[in-house]
Amino acid sequence: MRPFLDPVRRQRCRGRRMSRWTCGRWPFSRGFTLIELLVVLAIQGILLAAAVTSFTGQLTTYDLQEQITAMHQNARAAMTMVVREARKAGYDPAGLDFAGVSYDPARLRIAADHNGDGDLSDSNERVAYYHDAQQMVLRRSTGGGGQPVVEDVQGFAVEYLDAAGNRTTVNSHIRRLRISITTRTAKRDPRYPANGGHRTHMLRSVVTPVNLGLAP
Repeated sequence: MRPFLDPVRRQRCRGRRMSRWTCGRWPFSRGFTLIELLVVLAIQGILLAAAVTSFTGQLTTYDLQEQITAMHQNARAAMTMVVREARKAGYDPAGLDFAGVSYDPARLRIAADHNGDGDLSDSNERVAYYHDAQQMVLRRSTGGGGQPVVEDVQGFAVEYLDAAGNRTTVNSHIRRLRISITTRTAKRDPRYPANGGHRTHMLRSVVTPVNLGLAP
């Protein structure tokens, strides 16, 4: 069946010297010009770039939040372990009369006769916590090599206080410990200029071991 052409379209087809079949299909078979294609591709490129930028930003933010959460958890885990052990310092049921905490600017040295057998030669009765600055690790030593406790630790410091709250370097005067632990994010953030791109979190705690002669 031949396409039906209205008089206006038939007149246009005659001006373009098109047959009735071609003229009937022409309005529906017209393609895109090169300019139209370029415009469409440009718009698609802009939309794609915006989508990729948004997705990348969301991934970066999510990864940063995970690192910050891990940083806080590391600080709490390390502080919980150190404080729990420091509170037992000086436990001496057999009357050995030893220093429950020994002054050391680089390490926290703790002693306790946990089983009450009259000596400090048993496991975990002499403990030292110290910071491995090269590996960024908090280590715990019981006489051998220090075992890693928490990673991504940037700082570990202990202040030794007497009964009045003043700093002291005398073992027999130590009554309290002011402990600070600083952790950091595992990865660098190029958008964070301070501290080499690592965010940090400091946790402080004051411990009063009951066996050192000062009730909490």
